Amino acid sequence: MRGSRRPAAAWGGRGAGVGRRPRSGLRARLTRMFALVALLAVMLTTVLTLGTTFRVLAQVGTAITGTTWDAATWQQVVGGAGRSIVRSAVQAALLSALLATVIAGLVTRQLTRPLARLAEGVGRLQAGDRSVQLPVPPRRDELRDLTLTFNDLTASLARQEAWRRGLVADIAHDLRTPLAVMRSEIEAMQDGVQPVNAAALARLHGEVLLLARLVTDLRTLSLAESGALSLDLRTLDAGEALRSLAEAYAARAAEVGVTLGVHAPAPLPLQADPDRLRQALQNLLDNALRYAAPGPVDLGAWADDRGTHLRVRDHGPGFQPDDLARAFERFYRADASRTRDPQGRASSGLGLAIARALVEAQGGQLTARNHAGGGAEFTLTFPAQTRMVTRAPSFSR
Repeated sequence: MRGSRRPAAAWGGRGAGVGRRPRSGLRARLTRMFALVALLAVMLTTVLTLGTTFRVLAQVGTAITGTTWDAATWQQVVGGAGRSIVRSAVQAALLSALLATVIAGLVTRQLTRPLARLAEGVGRLQAGDRSVQLPVPPRRDELRDLTLTFNDLTASLARQEAWRRGLVADIAHDLRTPLAVMRSEIEAMQDGVQPVNAAALARLHGEVLLLARLVTDLRTLSLAESGALSLDLRTLDAGEALRSLAEAYAARAAEVGVTLGVHAPAPLPLQADPDRLRQALQNLLDNALRYAAPGPVDLGAWADDRGTHLRVRDHGPGFQPDDLARAFERFYRADASRTRDPQGRASSGLGLAIARALVEAQGGQLTARNHAGGGAEFTLTFPAQTRMVTRAPSFSR
């Protein structure tokens, strides 16, 4: 197996930048619109009221030129002017209300149309339609961001649904194969075609071990990805962890023609669970022994400002471009025929997926690439614990 990986999380995407509110956002648009309506209402009321006042004053001035009025006449003139001003103010208020209603209708229509589409899209999504994609509003505002985020969400759900179906099919396939072998072997023994001897029992035992390892790996992967994995985080020495791993694998590596080299200055502290870190490194080393034998495998560690790094690099054929993109997919094998290592040990097809899940559960990161000098290279990065910086091992250049 060259790899197993969790599906890329697509929950970020274009919605990742939603937190930055644009200057032309929805709140700014509404503020400007309401300010414009208020300004127009004030201007309209002022113009109509002042216009009526000036006309009344002009009529009064014309009427009183060269004329002497008594008190009753003045009262009548002033009363008429007041009624004209009040009538003008009422007209201005009605026109302002009408203007505000029209503008509010246009604005709310622009707001409710995308929201109605979102409500319809949520209903379709709830009904099981994972292919929902809403038209994106042209304005760069919160409604556009919300629509883009919804589209990213549905696309992510569609990918995860496809991935889930593929995962179930892969698990069924990997369980069916050893079960079919065991069934055929047992039926052959029952029919007397296959003798019941040590070799036959050894084959059955191997298939049982494969099933047990597959079930154990699936449980470990599920616990790590769900955050339910129990961890005992301690301060470890990365160099010591690699040297201990190399010593444990020395005999097995020699059997398949692999030489292990360790390049790790001491001390290199990191915060990790010793058992889970060793399990992740073992999966990476198993992968190297399966694909790089015979040849050297380099183990290295160094620290910089980003943290402590551990690296497993082989000198094998490396990844093909398509294989590298799928390096951590569950059950993915670059060479489907190589389900066992050179010593005949069965592979569950989950090694790299488990390694990544274990590293990420401890707050680290696992990446893969093709080394410039040939071979596959895996790097585990754990957050910095100290200010110490050391030079990267020469084989990583």
